[in-house]
Amino acid sequence: MKYNFLRSKWQVESNKSLFASFHFPLCMVFLSFFFLISAKETGCRKTAGLGGAHTATVLRSPEYLKKKLRSHEHSNLNLVNAQAKIFLEGNSQSIGATANIIWIRDSVMWMNIKKFGLEAARILVTRDSFFVLNRLEKTYSAKGLESLQWQYSLPAGFDLVQSFLLASPWFFPDIKLESDIKDGRHRLTGTNGRFAADYRMEEEAFWLRQELFLQPRDARTASILFENYKKTALAGWFPYLRTLEAFSPETGDLRLSLELNEVEFNVPKNFRFEIPTYYTKVD
Repeated sequence: MKYNFLRSKWQVESNKSLFASFHFPLCMVFLSFFFLISAKETGCRKTAGLGGAHTATVLRSPEYLKKKLRSHEHSNLNLVNAQAKIFLEGNSQSIGATANIIWIRDSVMWMNIKKFGLEAARILVTRDSFFVLNRLEKTYSAKGLESLQWQYSLPAGFDLVQSFLLASPWFFPDIKLESDIKDGRHRLTGTNGRFAADYRMEEEAFWLRQELFLQPRDARTASILFENYKKTALAGWFPYLRTLEAFSPETGDLRLSLELNEVEFNVPKNFRFEIPTYYTKVD
């Protein structure tokens, strides 16, 4: 690759220390949500591309709302390819980057992350493992999803990652939900004693607008907003913006935005994930 060497070297060295302050790689991209599960409830905000949102006025049953949410699970999608803009704020600093994303249903999530045109990281998530290459520091990590679920008390692994990308709801299998209206939107809430969940949607379209998971015992919560819904041929109304706002005692405040563009559905794409022999393994 032809590149201005002096500028490239300075930017890479600068970002090495910056990424390290975000506990690279867990906090660098949207995977930080699943491996730190944390956040403050953000409430509702006005969203672009609503396609005619309506204020909820008539109380709906939990069964009705859950069925409506499940109707947007995009069961016809098996592949998603996209480019994305990523913006992360936390620890009194911020990082902006771009990424390519390839997702295969119930199988693989692959990402490469670039900064100033240079690849900073490559990530592979499977049903039982996740791998991260840190291109800047020539290191890699490899962990089982089960170990991370145990370490961070996560309610799920790959299925939770998958639902985040598809903007489909993830429901605890042992939770009983109740319905009401909050801030002009339908709300489903419930708890299983360890985790609590909160889902928000507007009347008529019943798109998932906000998903909130809490761990009261450990003072951890995670709030995800789905915004900028656009009409697509295969996926129907699909959100192009996802925002995580998080808080935990260990990490403090964290805000992560993932804005998709150039999205393709059910188009096969090749990807590579190889660990160079000279890379050092880190925990």
